[in-house]
Amino acid sequence: MHYLSVIICILLLPTAPGRKDSSPFIVEEEDGVLLVPQLIRKYGYQMEEHEVRTEDGYLLSVYRILGRGDTRKSPILMMHSLFSSCADWVAIGPKNALGYLLADRGYDIWLGNARGNRYGRKHESLTVDIPGFWNFTFHEIAVYDVTATIDYVLEQTNAEKLHYIGFSQGTLVGFVALSSRPEYNEKIIEVQQLSPAVYINRNLSVIIRLLVFFVREIALAYNAIGKNDFLSHFDGQYEFFRKICPAPDQTICRAVVYDVAGANPQQLGVKIARIFLGHFPAGSSLKQVMHIAQLIRDGIFRQYDYGNSAQNIAAYGSPSPPLYDLSRVTAPVRIYYGYNDNVVNYRNIPRLERDLPNLLSSYPVPDKLFSHVDFILAKNVRKVLYKEIIKNVERAERDYTFEP
Repeated sequence: MHYLSVIICILLLPTAPGRKDSSPFIVEEEDGVLLVPQLIRKYGYQMEEHEVRTEDGYLLSVYRILGRGDTRKSPILMMHSLFSSCADWVAIGPKNALGYLLADRGYDIWLGNARGNRYGRKHESLTVDIPGFWNFTFHEIAVYDVTATIDYVLEQTNAEKLHYIGFSQGTLVGFVALSSRPEYNEKIIEVQQLSPAVYINRNLSVIIRLLVFFVREIALAYNAIGKNDFLSHFDGQYEFFRKICPAPDQTICRAVVYDVAGANPQQLGVKIARIFLGHFPAGSSLKQVMHIAQLIRDGIFRQYDYGNSAQNIAAYGSPSPPLYDLSRVTAPVRIYYGYNDNVVNYRNIPRLERDLPNLLSSYPVPDKLFSHVDFILAKNVRKVLYKEIIKNVERAERDYTFEP
């Protein structure tokens, strides 16, 4: 099934054939083969490596970037997108990546990782070659990984609350954690959600719709060969993808990314795409893919559907999987979305706005071509998005600090 990895990973290799790749990013080719801790240290930031144990025994690597300057500010937990890792927050380098920009302002940055990615492949009793290791979806990532990481960060920093920032799947697991375990709302100063992946029907991608249509067949094929992981990171990944999509003539790759994420040709450079493919994909479970496919197909924000009443009754006590109740997300929330995001269609945003009881703001990125991958890779992301996020984090921090 390796060919499926090839097809899907090409999705995030946007290029402009024959175009000079002018870029504001301070990055080097070797960044594509470095681990996240190596990247952070390379660019002169102090960092720490931590391991978080979840209630069900997963051991997750979490990386702390120590704030610069006034370091009395609150911790910030940042959660990554689907099939990705905490590299989302540092890949475009210093002076541009959101993780570094916030650390430069004195915030204590904690980069979380979900079970199943390259930094979350350890368990107290299970190994990755055992099917039970991969028996999870975003639900378990939310109710176990996110909550355990929040508790760990607060314990390590002696803070009462933290800021939460999510991108795509990172927003999804944040909302699931706060609705499923509402006591965690009291541990959040404010939530910043980039491309909030809650209602992800109306997907405009032909490729994604085909994958959703054939997801059961894909699952059967994977099960037949004993595979339970999906799009896992592999040795030589950076070199592999550089060869299959060489610069600068990458017309096919460009067409694929436009279909899946939305087209914004001026903002996604050749070099940063090569580097990012050294980090993405980072892996998840096949069951996770099936759960995401259900959200896309049904447009219902709910737990995993086992496909028959008997199994659902055994799991949930009802023939249908329970809905996630967003009215229980009482922490202050800000959302950010793009008009050209094929993954999170902007037409679904009003529905999410209505469902959130404590929504402070809903920010459409002013670049009308802003696509899904632009939230972490666009050349103009600092100007059109990160400045707004930083302003909101700073405001929330001031309000929290000066509360009577």
